[in-house]
This record gives sequence, structure tokens and C-alpha cells, in this order.
Amino acid sequence: MTHPYQMPQPPKRRTLRTVLIVVGVVVVLCCGGAGIGGFFLYKGVKGATDPARQTAESFVSDLEADDADAAYGLLCGDTRVRYTREAFVQGVAKQPKIRGHMVNGVNVSSVNGRTSATVSMALTLDSGFTDRHLFALVKEDGAWKVCGQPY
Repeated sequence: MTHPYQMPQPPKRRTLRTVLIVVGVVVVLCCGGAGIGGFFLYKGVKGATDPARQTAESFVSDLEADDADAAYGLLCGDTRVRYTREAFVQGVAKQPKIRGHMVNGVNVSSVNGRTSATVSMALTLDSGFTDRHLFALVKEDGAWKVCGQPY
């Protein structure tokens, strides 16, 4: 019961609590959005670079396994015009044997409708020396092919 001479108290304001809740919600939404955006960006980049990486690794794995014929099948048309299968097999036989490899980087680009890639690898040779090699790849008929000076 209020006394006739007593002023009613205004309701307590909870401004600070409301502001903190709103700021918290905004922070959660922003961080979540950034996380989801980063995930899809990562998947997009990985989806663009993985096929080129896999082709280069298959090529080098074929060379490690002494299967120059299989490696020749991964060469682009321009390179196959410059090297016959026999010349490629003989050329590979004269090179130091690859004992292991590690991919250092992949770069995919599209210029004037031509999609190409470079795959940087560290090739461990049978001598123990590690050779840094850059493989050029092009997309032919929807498949990645090793082009240029292959090895």
C-alpha cells in the first residue's frame, strides 16, 4: 500500500543487460558467419586445386614405380607431340630415380578460357638430393595433364 505522500518508484531499467545481450548476439552471429564463410571458401579452393594436385602426384608416383608408360599417359597433347613414348621412357631412364615426393604448393588459374595449374614439389632422389620441381598442368577435355618439361 502506498502512502498518499509517497511517489511511486519508476521500474528499474535494465539497459546494460539488454545492451550486453544484443552485443553478444551480434558477436555470435558475426563469428558464426565468418566461420561458415571461411569453411566454404576453403572447400572452394580445395575443390579447385585437388584434381591438379592428384594428377601431378599420380605422375610422380608412376615415375617412382618405374612405370614411365603410365606417366606418359598423363602428359598433355603438346608434350606428347614433342616426345614419343619411346623417347620419354628413354629420357626418364637417364634421370635420377625418384624415391619420394612432397607437394609444396598448388596454383590454379584461368586466363582467356584456358585453365592451367602449377604444382610445386620436392622430389627426393635416390642420391639423397632433394630437387625442387615445378610441374605445369593444363586442363584437356576436362582432365588435368602434365605439360611442358615434365621431368
